[in-house]
Amino acid sequence: MNDKSIDGERLRRGEKAAFGWHARIGYICPSVFELIAYDFYRIAPPGVGLIGVTCMIDGWSAEAYKKGLDQIKACATELGRRQCDFIIHSGVPLVVTQADGFAQEVVNQIEAISGTPAITSILAAMRSLRELGIRRVGLVNPYPDDLNEALVKFLNSQDFEVGSVISLGADFTRIASVSEGDVYAAAKKAIAEAGTLDGLYLPCPQFPVLDVIEKIETDLGVSAVSHLGAEMYVALKTIGVHTPIRGFGRLLRML
Repeated sequence: MNDKSIDGERLRRGEKAAFGWHARIGYICPSVFELIAYDFYRIAPPGVGLIGVTCMIDGWSAEAYKKGLDQIKACATELGRRQCDFIIHSGVPLVVTQADGFAQEVVNQIEAISGTPAITSILAAMRSLRELGIRRVGLVNPYPDDLNEALVKFLNSQDFEVGSVISLGADFTRIASVSEGDVYAAAKKAIAEAGTLDGLYLPCPQFPVLDVIEKIETDLGVSAVSHLGAEMYVALKTIGVHTPIRGFGRLLRML
């Protein structure tokens, strides 16, 4: 019997598959997996595996967000079948552009369908910001202006004060082409424009943040929360994987 057949038999018996023996993290991605899988395995402790599905949205628009949200049921069902220990719903734009309370509705829906604890990106970010003591925050991202307006409104409604917004304005299909130097320069600009900030929030899972987050925190003297870092922090902490992760910012070291 080959390894694939062995894993299939384990799943039929309700046992943990060999892949992801420590933890299996389900991931609902709004678009393609580009930097996400690479960065996931740079962060994840040994034995933590990624089980990903994608909604294949094609841009920043209400129609694209609806397409992604309409697929939550199917995605949650599939990840529930795959014995995930936790499910991350990624995609800040899909959630912050909806009505008040929608973020928690997404989490409730995924958990009810899959029988698995879950989080959506913006809730993971806010939990991380609060645990780092960040209330006045600067935003650095690739989003268009209307999306940043929705994000600022959402954060303000949750008692965060947004001191500055720096958008690098990347094309939806070219977010990963933004350089680490551009991200670092934008972080410096966010602090300069705000005067004082408690920290920075850098949403978007395709954004190349991991290689500069330590430099941002060390040089600029503020904590920084990345999109995937916040998601992984909440996921690992919730399921009891308490392994401090070094090299990618203060938040992950807190595990």
